[in-house]
Amino acid sequence: MTPRAQRLFLPALFAAWGAFTAWCVWGFPPCVDLPAHGAQLETLANLVRGDRAVAELYEVKVPLGYGLPFWLFLPVALVSNGALAARLAMWTALQLFPWSHLALARAFKRPDWTVLLGLPLAFNISYWYGLLPGLFAQPLAFLTLATFARALDRPRARWLLLVNACAVATLLSHLVAFAATGFVMGAFALTQKPRLPALKALGLGLAVPALLSVSKVWSMAGRAVTPGPWPATVYDLPSHFNWFFKNYRPEGSLAALVPLVIGAFFAAVYMVRWRKEPVGPAVMLAAMLALYLATPKTLSGIFLISVRLPVLAGMLALLVARPPEWKPLPFVLVGLCLASLAQTALFHWRFARAVDGLDAMVQTPPKGRHGYVSLVGREVLGSRQVYLDHLGQWWTARWGGVGHNFFADAEHHPVRFREGVSVPADLWDEPPERLAFFDELLVYGAAPLPAKLESWRELEHAGPWRKLGRPAAGFGP
Repeated sequence: MTPRAQRLFLPALFAAWGAFTAWCVWGFPPCVDLPAHGAQLETLANLVRGDRAVAELYEVKVPLGYGLPFWLFLPVALVSNGALAARLAMWTALQLFPWSHLALARAFKRPDWTVLLGLPLAFNISYWYGLLPGLFAQPLAFLTLATFARALDRPRARWLLLVNACAVATLLSHLVAFAATGFVMGAFALTQKPRLPALKALGLGLAVPALLSVSKVWSMAGRAVTPGPWPATVYDLPSHFNWFFKNYRPEGSLAALVPLVIGAFFAAVYMVRWRKEPVGPAVMLAAMLALYLATPKTLSGIFLISVRLPVLAGMLALLVARPPEWKPLPFVLVGLCLASLAQTALFHWRFARAVDGLDAMVQTPPKGRHGYVSLVGREVLGSRQVYLDHLGQWWTARWGGVGHNFFADAEHHPVRFREGVSVPADLWDEPPERLAFFDELLVYGAAPLPAKLESWRELEHAGPWRKLGRPAAGFGP
């Protein structure tokens, strides 16, 4: 690569990535929970504004260990709406991926071009599920590792302060990512010589977030072994191996296969050249893989914990060895990554065609309390992800008001039901009289209306979408 090409490489990469990911998240991206997060943001903004109708049902909480993006992007929701805030938050999280990877690559003296190899990792299970806190926490975890490596190379107070700042941000975004990051940082510190100063830097670097997390870790540890109104702890060994190939279907098998192949390639290079490579990155990768295999699928009421860690292992795998000096190699590896991203783009395009008409449905604000129901189930395009679960919450995210089914019953979200309040969530399970809570319903699917909705009036129709108004009197057929 010529000097001029080297100067232009990173600006061109970040510009292209920014444009591509903006296209992905604009409109109604295939992210399961993102519409509900947008509804959370818009409802949070309305509570801050003092909306009485919303305040009758919902209140604001400040959970620890989850939800940093909600507070960071609340100003966007206040000046615009929750839908824009959620999309912008998702786009920002995706931008942090290559930036944080670059910080890692330079901290561990890896070539800048390897940043391209980490791009498919951004479209991981946290993206497809639309988990803003989880997706945000991943690049924040990478930045924490990068600043810790710098702190060991240059033992200065400012680097330890940066480690604390990045670790606190990781903790406030998602507790699981912080715990995993702290674990691999400990493994890395044990490989350093002299070991005592490295362990001291570890303690100082994690001092603030560790103190902040004590109460949350204690309560979550109790939930892991105590039955309650949360999912029981389940290990489920097969899920650690078959999740990716069972669940990445129309999204593109390369989204799972390419990171595995590239990670295995770098691990193999390390095995051949282990005497010439530093041991620290390899120990971090081994620690993360061991943590992944040991972690239950459901722990402390958190679903899918075992499939949120592989993206951290995938990024660490890119650090274990320098790429061999074989000229075609970068083109081969980058070509695989581009093929994976092409599959991702194709699925976004297909999803947009499948939900066409939603933009027309959310152009006007709902009249009163409103809900959403899919008549064709929760899945679409042959995917195993439940993309249709919250899709209609874009209506609430755009206009606010009293919506439903956006995690107000979950203790780790900032907007929750007031004591003794509940709103119908899954409308399929509700009797006709309970639907009297709603003034309007957004319905997806060309299937006939169920008997409980036959008396509702159709207000609008666009593609597979219908907007229904409450019947003038009575419910049921």
